[in-house]
Amino acid sequence: MSEQRPAAITPPPYPKNTPYQCDTGNPVCGRPARLYAGGWRCDIHNPAAWASRQAAASDDTAA
Repeated sequence: MSEQRPAAITPPPYPKNTPYQCDTGNPVCGRPARLYAGGWRCDIHNPAAWASRQAAASDDTAA
């Protein structure tokens, strides 16, 4: 009986986050950013701005 070795772990193919730069999009935004729970986000891509854009979009479709 031969021993089984665990599979090698390889890192994901995408680059790591750069501190203080927005990591939203592909290619990444790159604007100066703050750290949120979802990662580094600039003023345009922060969670509150995203939520307000989604609410505005749903208001536009309801009319």
